[in-house]
Amino acid sequence: MKYKYAILILAALLAISCGAKEDGPNPSGTLEATEVEIASELAARIVEVRKDLGDDVKRGDTLIVLDTRLIALQRAQAEAARASLHAQRNITSDAVRQASESLDLSESTLNRNESLFEQGSVTQQQLDELRTKRDVTRAQLSSAQHQVEALDAEENKLEATLSVFDRQLEMGAIVSPFDGTVILRNAQPGEMALPGSTLMKIARIQNMELRVYLSSTDLAQVKLGESYPVLIDALGEEEHQGRVIWISSEAEFTPKNTQTRESRVQLVYAVKLSLDNVTRRLAIGMPAEVVLASK
Repeated sequence: MKYKYAILILAALLAISCGAKEDGPNPSGTLEATEVEIASELAARIVEVRKDLGDDVKRGDTLIVLDTRLIALQRAQAEAARASLHAQRNITSDAVRQASESLDLSESTLNRNESLFEQGSVTQQQLDELRTKRDVTRAQLSSAQHQVEALDAEENKLEATLSVFDRQLEMGAIVSPFDGTVILRNAQPGEMALPGSTLMKIARIQNMELRVYLSSTDLAQVKLGESYPVLIDALGEEEHQGRVIWISSEAEFTPKNTQTRESRVQLVYAVKLSLDNVTRRLAIGMPAEVVLASK
């Protein structure tokens, strides 16, 4: 009788062993999605929140509108200063032109009188006065030219200031960076938006991703671009197809939050699969398992 039980136990162990060989590695992980946190670059009050939790958004859709009236007023002030500066530059340019003409006249007059001086028709004092007038006119021209340069520099500075105000006005309308779904909303009209604080979170849940880890011996069972069955724990035996979109070219230690202590010291390769989620039945964080064929 003891021999009979021993034979049955041995047969059961053999059956379990054979069954384990027939199963593939079936790596597991949790579903992920590309996420981005939406934050303000300005410290401004929230005027309007146009999207709610669960809403689908398109790239470029306005999510949040900030109060930028003060920035608009500051820009108008800078624009008025630029217009005034432009008028001053026109006046100074006219002064440059007049000084240049006066200098030409002074030099030609001096040249004629130098010839007359050699003939004795002009005194030394008259010649000195003409040279002084020429030098004064030359200094006036140089001063006017420097004023134009200073006004040009100031105008360039105002142009840069206006560009900053324009960019800040653009930042007053916070837009979606891609097509996705609002999975977090922390913003309410009337609240103060601070730079860097998360106001919303957008995710591409239409396409979920699953990251799993395979040993070097099991890595040969997957190929880039190929699809494999994926079982989602929450959906029972229902199979989904996951397409391999990335295979790591560098080995790493198994993440600490998976497997046993012994397996965490093993070198593995990360593999990422993409799953279609048009039906929205899949959710971020769901445990999933890739079904691979046995060796």
